[in-house]
Amino acid sequence: MGVICVHCSIFAGGDIIYQRFATAAANGVQLFFMVSAFTIFLTLERFKDRETHYVRNFFIRRFFRILPMFWVGIALYSFVPMREVTTPPIVVTAFDYALTAVCLHGFHPYSINSVVPGGWSIGVEATFYFLAPFLFCLITGWKRALSFLLGTLLICKIVNKSFDYMYHHHLIWNEVSASIYGNFLYWWFPSQLPVFACGILAYFISSSLPVEFLTRQNGWLLLATAAILIQSAVGVASLGIIPIPGQVYFAIGFLFLFLGLKCHPAEVLVNSFTQFFGKISYSVYLLHFSILLLALKCSQHFAPKLAAHHTAQFLFLFIATVILAIPAAWLTYKFIEAPFISLGSRLVKYSESKPPR
Repeated sequence: MGVICVHCSIFAGGDIIYQRFATAAANGVQLFFMVSAFTIFLTLERFKDRETHYVRNFFIRRFFRILPMFWVGIALYSFVPMREVTTPPIVVTAFDYALTAVCLHGFHPYSINSVVPGGWSIGVEATFYFLAPFLFCLITGWKRALSFLLGTLLICKIVNKSFDYMYHHHLIWNEVSASIYGNFLYWWFPSQLPVFACGILAYFISSSLPVEFLTRQNGWLLLATAAILIQSAVGVASLGIIPIPGQVYFAIGFLFLFLGLKCHPAEVLVNSFTQFFGKISYSVYLLHFSILLLALKCSQHFAPKLAAHHTAQFLFLFIATVILAIPAAWLTYKFIEAPFISLGSRLVKYSESKPPR
C-alpha cells in the first residue's frame, strides 16, 4: 500500500496534501525487507530439525517463490512502457536483461531498476537469500543480532563512502549520471543490509519475550511507540538531519511495530483483508506500475481537468490502482505464484524422501 501511495503521488504531479507522508510511504519496501528477514529466520528455525538438507531446501523454496513471477515481470515490462517512464534516460541492453534474470542486477547502476520497475528490491532481496543461512548459523540470540545491526551500519558507511570516493574521482562508472548513481547508492544491498538486520533483531527479541509480557496493554504501548518513531522518522527524514540512514530510522519504528503485534495482534492491522492483501502483495508490487499507468491514461482521457488538482488526481490514481491491482494480482497469484510454490514444496518433499547414499 505504501509503495503504491508514493508512486501515485509522483504521477499525480506537483505537491499534494501531506506530501511528506506520501513520500515516506516508500519505506513500505523496508517493511517488506524486515518481514522477509523475520520470516526467513522463523522458517529456517522451523525446518532445521525436521529436514536433513534444510539449507538446500531453503534455496529451492526461495527459487520457486520469487523467480517465476519475477520473470513474468521481465516479460511484461518488455512491452509495457512504464519502465521508460520511471528510469529515463537508460537504454536497456541484453546485459541488463541477463543480470536481472539471475537477480544480479542490484550491483550495477544501470541494471538495478531498468528492466522491471521496482525490481531493485527483488535484487536486494535475492542477495539477502544468499547470506541468510550463514547469518542464521552465526546469529543465535538478540545480543548477537544487535551487534550485527551495529556492524551493518558501519559496513554501510564504509562501503558507500568508498564507492563515493571512487565515483567522484572517476575511477568507476564514468558514464553514470549523478542522479542515477545517487539512486543506486540508496537502493543497493549494503545500504539496505541494516534494515534486514533490524528484522533479524525483531525476530530474536520477539522470540525471547516472556509469556507474561505478551499482554494487550503492552501491545498497544509498543504499537504507540512504533507510531511515534515512524512519525518522527517522517519528519526528520524530510530535513535530512538524522545521524543514521533514513531507512534504518524507519526500520527501528517497524521493529516496535513487530513487537507490538507479537504482544497484541490488533484487529485493525491483522484481519482477513490485510492477510489476503499480504498473500497477493508480491504480485501487486510487480503489477501495480502497469496498472498505475493505465489509471493515469484513463484520467487524462476522461477527466483531463483532474490533473490540475494534484491531491484529487492522487486519490483517484491510488484508489483505481488498488481496486484494479487486487483482482489482477489474485489471478497471477493463483495461476503463477501458487503452482510454483507448490512445485517447490513437492521437490523438497521428494528430495527429503530419497534415502542417503
